Amino acid sequence: MIFDRRRYGKDNYVYLLAEGGEAALVDPGDSEVALALALAHGARPRFILHTHGHPDHTDGSAEVASCLGAAVYASAADAAWYAPDVDLAGRTELVLGTLRLRVHAVPGHTPGSVLYEWSGRLLTGDTLFWGGAGNCRHGGDPALLADSFSSVVARLDGALEVNPGHDYAEANLPFALDLDPSNARARAQLGAARAARVRGEEPRPTTLEEERSANPFLRAAELAPVLAQRGLACRDAREAFLAIRHLKDAWRG
Repeated sequence: MIFDRRRYGKDNYVYLLAEGGEAALVDPGDSEVALALALAHGARPRFILHTHGHPDHTDGSAEVASCLGAAVYASAADAAWYAPDVDLAGRTELVLGTLRLRVHAVPGHTPGSVLYEWSGRLLTGDTLFWGGAGNCRHGGDPALLADSFSSVVARLDGALEVNPGHDYAEANLPFALDLDPSNARARAQLGAARAARVRGEEPRPTTLEEERSANPFLRAAELAPVLAQRGLACRDAREAFLAIRHLKDAWRG
């Protein structure tokens, strides 16, 4: 079994999954980096999986698919940006040869955003980040994102390892600490992310349970008193989530 990732651009990630002679690439936004990742493991992926349709995650797909003869899987709800070979709408599981993945629809960042669950890992695209959540500025809907967090993300196994589409930890966690300066988990995660950068290493992925302690978007109900102090009275967790999204969108550190 192989699970690996490579950074491209400033902070994007492409992932390789392989088991039993079968392989898939997730979000190959840079074809050169994606193909090099597959080559490094001697893999020839027959499948390309997208978490959503934004160009920074899909721009390399056509070239990778052409080079490898791979089929592209994504939700057609994001066809405004990218049209897949296979539509994931309505699917809760993918069986790709020896690869078996669970698929979780999480509209919000985009209409067709999905999470992939595989072998104890969660590939979250731009829906859930280390210390944060995706914005909704480019075709998204904050209300749908809030509902996806409460109906899907909140119910997943806390032991799952979180593997996002970007490394935004050092941008997200200071905001988390601005809301809750006493949050020891957020402070520890920020310190670990900064130390990894100084060493020239990739950050260690967090677990979903760790995110539930540090990530303000997974602590919306807990943070309602803080929001009220800032003039954002919230009647429930959903309103608190939307208030946090509003604050983060305006936050400049």
